[in-house]
Amino acid sequence: MRNRKFFAGDRVVVRSPQEILATLDANGTLDGHPFMPEMLEWCGKSFRVHRRVEKTCVDVEPPLDTNRRFAKADVVTLENVRCDGSGHDGCKRGCRVYWKEAWLRPAEATEATVQPTPAALAELRARLKVKADEERYFCQSTELFAATEAHPGKEKPWLMWIALRQILQGDLSAKRTLKLLFRWLGLKLHRAAHGDDKIRGPHTKQTPVEVLDLQPGELVRIKPVDQVVATLDNRKRNRGIVVCHEMTRACGEVAEVRYRVSRIIEERSAKMREIKHSVTLQNHRGEASLADECLCYGEIGDCPRGELMYWREIWLERVNELAKIGSAS
Repeated sequence: MRNRKFFAGDRVVVRSPQEILATLDANGTLDGHPFMPEMLEWCGKSFRVHRRVEKTCVDVEPPLDTNRRFAKADVVTLENVRCDGSGHDGCKRGCRVYWKEAWLRPAEATEATVQPTPAALAELRARLKVKADEERYFCQSTELFAATEAHPGKEKPWLMWIALRQILQGDLSAKRTLKLLFRWLGLKLHRAAHGDDKIRGPHTKQTPVEVLDLQPGELVRIKPVDQVVATLDNRKRNRGIVVCHEMTRACGEVAEVRYRVSRIIEERSAKMREIKHSVTLQNHRGEASLADECLCYGEIGDCPRGELMYWREIWLERVNELAKIGSAS
């Protein structure tokens, strides 16, 4: 099976179950990177490449390096493809799926979608591992540190080199790279101007709860910073979910509820965590939103992971209710 490099905008097809199975070891991984049950439904289907994964953030305890790379530089993301958690007990983390290029091939111009046979899908599914043991799960997120390696040398020089390489290989335009650089600088200035003490809450033990029962498609406005901080403890958390400076930049924005978050697999522990009264948000009417994805997107060189942010309902207010109050007054 010949591999080739794919770049942003390329049209590709996810290979057949038999071809993918031939690349996997006994744990259902290639170079330690898992092919997951959630990916089965995309076999034989065509997509456009979203990003090359030149680097990726990894959730690890300091002093381990949180920025790492795939040793073979052979991983991409596809447009609008996220894990729905159906193969991992309904995890709602919504991770963007990382694809080894060996699992993809170029799409032909007139190619029709080929539906894999149930027998072929079942054979591939039988190879895929979903739990490491009784408590710990096994997925691309939990295995990301093991499947990647640290970048050589100092951080900033290789971040700049990655940005340059993305321009040269046509994966990012010079204009977009410059925009990312200014966004990264803006985030650094924002963090410097708004120290940690300004987003440490007043609570020392239990933090407050508010139940809105928000549903997908509803419009919400993120409350002002002072109202959000009033719900936090001195570790900047509300019942375990932390508020960072990047999230405070979204305060006052209107966004649409993407879906409710009831449980997620923690990357560090690989254990399922139950969550209440929380949602993820997405852009409204195609407008860019700071409330959608993690703002590590603004790092030099771009991070393709695009982790979703989780918002407690107590940090939000319904837009339609605010409109009613305004009209009544």
